[in-house]
Amino acid sequence: MKKFMSLLLALLLVASLGSAAFAEADKDASFGKTYKLENADTTSPAETFTFKFSNGQVTDAAEGTVAPEIPDATVSFAGGEASADTGFTKDVSVALSSIHWPSVGIYTYDVKEVPGSTPGVTYSNDTLKMKVTVAYDDQTQTYYTAFVTMSLVDADGDGQTDVKTGAFENTYSAGSLAVTKTVTGNMGDRDKYFAITVTLTGEQGKTYASSYTVSGGSKLTDGTAAGTTTSISVDGKSHTFYLKHGETFTIENLPYGVTYTVAEADYTTEGYEEAEIIFPDQNKKIDTASETVGITNNKQATVDTGIVLDSLPYVLLLVLSIGGAVLFLLKRRSSRES
Repeated sequence: MKKFMSLLLALLLVASLGSAAFAEADKDASFGKTYKLENADTTSPAETFTFKFSNGQVTDAAEGTVAPEIPDATVSFAGGEASADTGFTKDVSVALSSIHWPSVGIYTYDVKEVPGSTPGVTYSNDTLKMKVTVAYDDQTQTYYTAFVTMSLVDADGDGQTDVKTGAFENTYSAGSLAVTKTVTGNMGDRDKYFAITVTLTGEQGKTYASSYTVSGGSKLTDGTAAGTTTSISVDGKSHTFYLKHGETFTIENLPYGVTYTVAEADYTTEGYEEAEIIFPDQNKKIDTASETVGITNNKQATVDTGIVLDSLPYVLLLVLSIGGAVLFLLKRRSSRES
């Protein structure tokens, strides 16, 4: 009878919450963890998410019953496993089968995600309520986990518990930074390489990858030969790249929050105007799927040949016209005198 009443209590609890029930008797419970991408053309880093169970409270139990501790739960994703749109979901296992329950009752715990230090990852602030209904088995004379339910707290303040399918969700947000080169002016050298420095600075408390991939562009390796630069670090130091007219280099998969500066060497002593550097916005921070910095170098000069070559055809026509008129007058004068 005792067992029947305990099970009935558990069933009523599940029905009243309106949330999903997890786990069978003395089995581990689980909830979902979804890992998704903000932008489809990026790659998520490997990540292990950790969840803590706290603030254990007991009702419908023997007087003085204390809720036992539940060990942290973790779930790991390999690099690149997150996906766009709906994301990639895994189950987080909660070790309940090894818990020694001191009494029948309803044990309620707060479940929260532990914030990590991976840049670009948005960690969940949700708090879930995990309710474990413990019943007594007459045959084994032990307490066992009858039902487990998971539901959100009253997040919107409407007085009702909010149920969330899939439980926790995390998003990896990253974008690309492109730098382009344009040379203008009648004396601008389209084959000249210009030295450009890029500095990437990360957020405090975040752990960045050792390097990020760079595609395109060129780098002078010995002052004359061009080679390829393939990576850059988020270390607050200047990294030099070289571009000529029409070229672009792109730094890929930079986590949101990285700030950048782009500068160019001084070429005014070579007759170029001060470089015009156009940033996509003033904060110079990665916060969109792609950002492009444009650098323009202009070198204009007056050609001192005495004749502007662009006007030469018109000058020749004028000379021929004048010459023709002179010849006509001379011929006419000669005819009169004869």
